[in-house]
Amino acid sequence: MDLYSNLLLGFIVTLAIGLPSYKKKFVSFSGLFAGLVVGMLTFVGGPACFLVIMVFFLSSSILTKLGYHSKEVKGAAEKKSGRTALQVICAGGVAGVAAFLKGLYEARALIWPDPNQLSHVLTVAFLGAVSSANADTWAVELGLLSEEEPKLITNLKKKVPPGTSGGVTKLGTLGSFLGALLIAAVSAALYQHVSPPFEQMDPLAILIITFISGFTAEKIDSFLGATVQVKYWCPKCKKETDKKVHKCGSSTEYLRGIKIISNEAVNLISTLAGALLASCLYIALYD
Repeated sequence: MDLYSNLLLGFIVTLAIGLPSYKKKFVSFSGLFAGLVVGMLTFVGGPACFLVIMVFFLSSSILTKLGYHSKEVKGAAEKKSGRTALQVICAGGVAGVAAFLKGLYEARALIWPDPNQLSHVLTVAFLGAVSSANADTWAVELGLLSEEEPKLITNLKKKVPPGTSGGVTKLGTLGSFLGALLIAAVSAALYQHVSPPFEQMDPLAILIITFISGFTAEKIDSFLGATVQVKYWCPKCKKETDKKVHKCGSSTEYLRGIKIISNEAVNLISTLAGALLASCLYIALYD
């Protein structure tokens, strides 16, 4: 199919999945539209790319709702209305762009000297970004179900409240491992259909690169969350938060960190790190 046919089909399929997701409050209304854009871009990279990002979206959405009341009690649950457009873009935008560029190249809209190299690099970049996003979401959502008090990744002797950016638990670390492994395993199984008629990559290479890049990038996410991410202070509740308006409804005061580095910005940076790491691993080990 040509570029426009893929965009149209991507819109139709994403809408068919997005509307029920909106009704179940997996995404907000704005998140639905952002998801349509990401879904269309991803579909240009091929049906297998779309299936991989759907595994991320559906598994992460289910985990977000798992034990929701417990997460609410801890004050760390996602909004009941679902993920916003900004959250969707920062989690899936890098993957969407990589898949879109991959589709353009394979349609010969982009020129590259090696007939397979750029296709493979963009494929692993896409997979690294998705693996990073899935590992991060699984780490957060499973970590919030842990009875263990989180510890700051930069100082494992320091305990922090559940939901604190940069806080880690054993269950959350297991979630990160399993989240990256799921995307890696699904990707390895699907890759024979990712970019025909181009020369195929070794599924084992896909498995290794996707897992390592996603799991590592999630740790980068935690490190950034603990160091440079902006933090605010709620004077009413006497608690630290990532939000300008605390869950109690009170306006917060700037505490520390870089103001433009929000939680969403950290997610964007970590998915980009996953994409770059996967690309570098492929070039270094298999190219």
